[in-house]
Amino acid sequence: MKKPFANVTRKQKIRMSIIAGILGLLLLIGVFVYSQTRTTSKEAESDYQTTVLKKSEPLTFKGVVDASEVREYSNDPTMGKLNTIDVTTGQQVDINTVLMTYTNEEMTDQANEQSTSLEKLNLAVANAQENLNLAAAKRDKAQTSLNDSEYNYNNTNEHSSEEAAMKKQEYKQEITQYQAELDAAQDGVVQAQQMLESAQVDLRAGNQSLETMRARATKTVTSTTAGIAYVNEKGRTDNSVPIVQIISSDVTIQGTVTEYDYDRLAANQQVTIKPVTSEEEISGTITQIDQLPESPAVASAQGMTGGATAASVSNYHFTVKPEKVLQYGYNVQITLPLDEIRLPKNSVVKEEDKRYVFVHRNGKIHKTEVTTEERDGYLVVTDGVKEKDRIVANPDKNLKDGQELAVN
Repeated sequence: MKKPFANVTRKQKIRMSIIAGILGLLLLIGVFVYSQTRTTSKEAESDYQTTVLKKSEPLTFKGVVDASEVREYSNDPTMGKLNTIDVTTGQQVDINTVLMTYTNEEMTDQANEQSTSLEKLNLAVANAQENLNLAAAKRDKAQTSLNDSEYNYNNTNEHSSEEAAMKKQEYKQEITQYQAELDAAQDGVVQAQQMLESAQVDLRAGNQSLETMRARATKTVTSTTAGIAYVNEKGRTDNSVPIVQIISSDVTIQGTVTEYDYDRLAANQQVTIKPVTSEEEISGTITQIDQLPESPAVASAQGMTGGATAASVSNYHFTVKPEKVLQYGYNVQITLPLDEIRLPKNSVVKEEDKRYVFVHRNGKIHKTEVTTEERDGYLVVTDGVKEKDRIVANPDKNLKDGQELAVN
């Protein structure tokens, strides 16, 4: 069997060797160039990192559902003896509903005595009225007699006969007599009227005194707010325990914020409330933020080992009004969205008194001026870029406005 290239001349072999060498060299050069190109491309892609701007994560706080108003009513011995509790647990009460009734035994006795005195005063008024009626009747009788005598006197002609003259003289004497009786009767009416008025004044005073005594003998405690009543009979013997609590139907949420996030809160901010027992989300509004902290809570700093110094952190209460009524005592999570975009500090390039970022869009970068401010150690953008913009996170002096830039 013939060997390959057996008929090839020496000259041809040399030529083929040269060609093979050239091809091999070209292949090596191509591999090297390809390798360098890939490395350069990877470096171009990896040297610059980009980030998509988004709003900061919301703040979360713990809270507890509480009644918007709770009024407590305890036993008050100065009002007398607690007689009755006039409401029951679970009862809906309105403003001015009677909650408790007290009695003052001393005043009760005085009121009973005054009531007996009133009976006498009523009798005195009745007697005075009867005397007035008798005096008036006597006056009226005297007036009638006087009128009759005057009529007879005026209608008798003393010149008609001797008898007529005598009659007229009698009528004249009767007029004098009845006039005196009428005057005396009139005085009696005046005196009887005065006695009646005096008795009536005494009766009115007695009635007012009785009403005052009865008011003091029986006192009531009324509700100053509307809500649900809760009764604790233990309060009858323990004045430190409220006998009646009125819990308003409206609820609020008492949240707690540390001093680190205190300045983030403001009245009328909208928040989201989520009970820990469900996935339901309820809108709410911050209505009040306490200016004074509760007793400082001392807790070990996270990450500290045993024996490390504890950090004292002040906690503040704030109030949230939910749009939906929740059960008293429920634990909830309060979420406050932060309407801000934070920039990586290395993404900002300073030139004189201006600041710029490089926005990556459609394969090119755009040098964009931004306005920022420091908040709690973060650089927050106020103008220039917006949410979902992609910027270069690590620009350097080699980047130019309008430059094409390939990124992963």
